[in-house]
Amino acid sequence: MLDDYRDKQTMAYNIMMNEIKNNCLSHAYLIDENNYVKAYDMVMAFVSTILTDGLDDLERQTLVRRIYENNYPELKIIEPDGMLIKKKQILDLQQEFSLEAVEGSKRIYIICDADKMRSETANSMLKFLEEPSNNIIAILMTNNYNGMLSTIISRCQIIKMSNDNSNIDDEYLDLAVNFILKVENTGIRAILNVQDILFDRISVKERDKLIIFFDKVVDIYYDIMKISLNDQKIKYKSYFDVLSDIALKNSRDIILEKINYLVLAKDAIKYNVNNNLLVDSIIVNLGGKYEGSWS
Repeated sequence: MLDDYRDKQTMAYNIMMNEIKNNCLSHAYLIDENNYVKAYDMVMAFVSTILTDGLDDLERQTLVRRIYENNYPELKIIEPDGMLIKKKQILDLQQEFSLEAVEGSKRIYIICDADKMRSETANSMLKFLEEPSNNIIAILMTNNYNGMLSTIISRCQIIKMSNDNSNIDDEYLDLAVNFILKVENTGIRAILNVQDILFDRISVKERDKLIIFFDKVVDIYYDIMKISLNDQKIKYKSYFDVLSDIALKNSRDIILEKINYLVLAKDAIKYNVNNNLLVDSIIVNLGGKYEGSWS
């Protein structure tokens, strides 16, 4: 529920609730996530509150369930196809929303990682925003506000979230280091021990904690890259010797491949993916990239 964010995201919460209570919803919102790990969850709560406004309890519960199961035709969620949001995705969205609604009086589309558009895609998005329909609401989400076209920003109401991840912070650093060591030393066989090396501490359902955990994993691999480049200014200096051993086992190209894969995989955790399969895939992609023989 949206009320769950009243204290953690007071400013964003107040804007969202006032928009709904005063019946003055904008035709377009740009959500500056500011690295808040529950940004997507809060946006989904905002969307659910909009779409269920005025319904009785039973109707509300039924519709909320359908929304979270991605089984409501008046809600469309666009995610990057690989590294980018493609022009065809936006054109297909425009075509779909040009048709009459099947249910409900409001239609909403969410563009996740909205900064990941090339200029032609962004211009197609801009045309969609320039011709707003009374019953259509656009929600664009980004962790890279400065990467958005200024013309798109000017057509949206900005909601900035605060970066409050204090409840799940550095407690996962040791866990992340141990995870990397297990994968680097045993390769894809680490899949057999994923319960012991990760899920005993973090539930597969705790997406917010998994994001923080893999943020640490990414940071550690950045340190490994720095060591490979003979840069001593690393973030986690107490692990220098351990990370140096990993740097020796991997070429710079392999380390870069691992970082690129991890960044993409971490973004996928925000959405309704199967986290068991995703973590297995991460282990395969990290463990399978080692150039030496496994010990």
